[in-house]
Amino acid sequence: MGNILDLPATNNWLHFAKLGEVWGEILSLTVLGQTMIIVNSLGIAEDLLETHGANFSDRPVMPMAGELMGFNNVLPLVQYGDRVKQERKLFHQLFGNSASIISQFGPLLTSEVHKFLQNVLDEREDVLKLVERFTTRCFSGDVQPATTNFSRASAPGAFLVDNIPAREYTPSIDDCGGFHTTAKEWSRQLRRTVDTSCEYVKEQMAAGSIEPSFTARLLEEESHEEYLIKWAAFVIQGGGTDTSAAQIKAFFRAMSLYPEVQAVAQREIDTIVGTDRLPDISDRERLPYVNGLWKEVLRYHVTSPIGLPHRARADFIYEPGGGVAPMLIPKDSLVIANIWKIAHDPAIYANPIVFDPARFLETNGKAAELDPASISFRFGRR
Repeated sequence: MGNILDLPATNNWLHFAKLGEVWGEILSLTVLGQTMIIVNSLGIAEDLLETHGANFSDRPVMPMAGELMGFNNVLPLVQYGDRVKQERKLFHQLFGNSASIISQFGPLLTSEVHKFLQNVLDEREDVLKLVERFTTRCFSGDVQPATTNFSRASAPGAFLVDNIPAREYTPSIDDCGGFHTTAKEWSRQLRRTVDTSCEYVKEQMAAGSIEPSFTARLLEEESHEEYLIKWAAFVIQGGGTDTSAAQIKAFFRAMSLYPEVQAVAQREIDTIVGTDRLPDISDRERLPYVNGLWKEVLRYHVTSPIGLPHRARADFIYEPGGGVAPMLIPKDSLVIANIWKIAHDPAIYANPIVFDPARFLETNGKAAELDPASISFRFGRR
């Protein structure tokens, strides 16, 4: 059983942070024979997952979510190799040039933002539902059911098959807890979502009414297999829709809880942009406090507090230095970076529990604090 009682079903990042206060910035747990390395330090996370990323670029095998449901076709769970490199190249072509991205998709996003704001002003619907609809439209597809199923399937202890993988291949008559039936249903839903989005773009292309998109551009190039394109597109949809919605919801909550922050941001917009138009992406560099505000939302409300675990491809001797003895990280260990703890580390951020956008401004000789984008979007090649 090992440390199974040290894996709470909820808020595990807070529990891992407390364990770190006792056992140090890097510690290990063993659950049913699986070694888990918990990292509560930015320096150690960068050292293991960036500097030694070649050894920590695999993912854990998830029998329920991966093999049975089909999420092993989605880049975050694909084992490191040619497939990962191909998709990374596709993403870099899309996201590598921010100016190009803005020119391609800026008008579409601006239009959706204006519709969203008008709906918020109308106050006829719950603003949180409006946020979800807005991000769904921006990322061109409703992937919420599929991503919700993934979250349910990947939760620790949710399905027996994840703890006793041999049961994955037992006949359906031995369907303990109904996981085979559930897996088949969720698998069909996932593949239907992936296929429907791609078919929609192909229909638009045939009708000559195509909007700019990742899928459309790659299909027009005819330089990659459709299989690769549609699963890569699903990653963008799934990864972008939920995380963007979570951050926008966090922004609304922050503005409700901290009206003094809202007032400072509003004054800056009124002064720099004026009151006869809405701000847009071209104003960003001229709005340092507002820029700091979105960074603070990203830091304060970590959408993915521990992210997805990395898996060691070979035994690794980690030497922390500072008089600390070398440590063995065995092959197939899961390495989990506690992103929430790092984003709330008082050694990095002064008064980390305080919501303060000004921490990202350089004032009176005080340097701006670390941009949380280097933490919140996780570490390494994955």
